[in-house]
Amino acid sequence: MVRGLYSAAAGMMAQQVRVDIIANNLANVDTPGYKRDMVSFRTFPEMLISRLGRAPKRNIGSLTTGSIVDEISTSYRPGSLRDTGNPFDLALLGNANAFFVVRTPEGELCCTRQGSFTLDGNRRLVTTSGCAVLGLSNGQLVEIYLPADFQVNGNGLLTGAVNNQGWVVERLALVEIPDVQALEKMGNSLYRGEIAVGDPPDCEVRQGYLEASNVDPLTEMVSMMAAMRLYEANQRVIQATDSTLGKAIEVGQV
Repeated sequence: MVRGLYSAAAGMMAQQVRVDIIANNLANVDTPGYKRDMVSFRTFPEMLISRLGRAPKRNIGSLTTGSIVDEISTSYRPGSLRDTGNPFDLALLGNANAFFVVRTPEGELCCTRQGSFTLDGNRRLVTTSGCAVLGLSNGQLVEIYLPADFQVNGNGLLTGAVNNQGWVVERLALVEIPDVQALEKMGNSLYRGEIAVGDPPDCEVRQGYLEASNVDPLTEMVSMMAAMRLYEANQRVIQATDSTLGKAIEVGQV
């Protein structure tokens, strides 16, 4: 009977994690480039229950002792493109494994699908969280400084004019991550991983567009309700088991 308490408690904790992840997905439904998280569960290894005390010993069945969180993974399915008309908004089309390369204020190389960029006080292209958006010049990663008027073509080539003189940065630094599940979420739609910038990935850069999150609010709400129902069911199991144990104690005191 006490095993039932542990099993139900484990189920409640697992569903609480699921609810937290769904809530975070819903909170980021309007965050450009956000990728939804998913949770999977597994049961504790089954334990063989035997009837002891009499010979010969007879197996009477198996018992699982609840479920636990097995893995939290991310869906990198591309979101839909939204036309913003803002020249600083960029989106990647045609390759879910392609990312922009950025450098954090601490100097760490990261990648992102969130193309909502802006200029800082030095006209440097940065993310909304202050990370420098990087380009490639002569094979080297460089920070990008832009004039007021610039264009980005489908290959990520940046062109503009300063004092009526043509100006070019070779291209945006883009990277293709073969195993996206190896990336680590850092917040602000940034990902940490092995970032090796080489040949440009097979994708198209769209200026004036943003990639929306890949969160489906309806699906998340249905999952939220299912998780809450399972949480409540496990809670009722604990209450019923506790009541039964209380009755057993009362009988034992007679």
